[in-house]
Amino acid sequence: MNPAKLFIPLLTTMALFNAMTVSALLSDRKKPIHISSDSADIDNKNGISIYRGNVIITQGTTKLTGDIITLYSQNHQIQKVVSQGGEKQAYFEEEQNAKSLLKAWGQTIKYHFDSDRIELIKQARLEQKNDIFTGDLIEYNQQNQIVNAKSENNRQGKRVEMIIQPHQRNNLQQSQPD
Repeated sequence: MNPAKLFIPLLTTMALFNAMTVSALLSDRKKPIHISSDSADIDNKNGISIYRGNVIITQGTTKLTGDIITLYSQNHQIQKVVSQGGEKQAYFEEEQNAKSLLKAWGQTIKYHFDSDRIELIKQARLEQKNDIFTGDLIEYNQQNQIVNAKSENNRQGKRVEMIIQPHQRNNLQQSQPD
């Protein structure tokens, strides 16, 4: 097979990944964090807070839900949040800009504040701008716009799946000939 024929689809896929403009609203980080749960265990000395029972955390346009959510902090600054699902998967959503909402599901979601990285573990799903990624593990670096998706066992038919929408041109580009 001609190597050029393999290279062109690879470049196209890479361009589509890069087209996923991703950065959370900067104003969200300056807003208060609201937490709702059935119970809370807070250990300020060790910087660990555990919330149980239909937990909902919001900060601006960012929302995280789960059966158990653990916050890890240092010097009163959140470093990492781990959300665990039960009957329902853990869920994360964040407005990227006025037209884009990032949505993510997994049995476990780890959100690393310092590196702006999200890990979706088991039955992972990431959606943005109608693009969909599924797999057993999805690591998403928002700052560098990198998605890594993996499947645990290809031999049992589990694979990483992606649905990438075609790039939409604006009206000015559509009226000009190619």
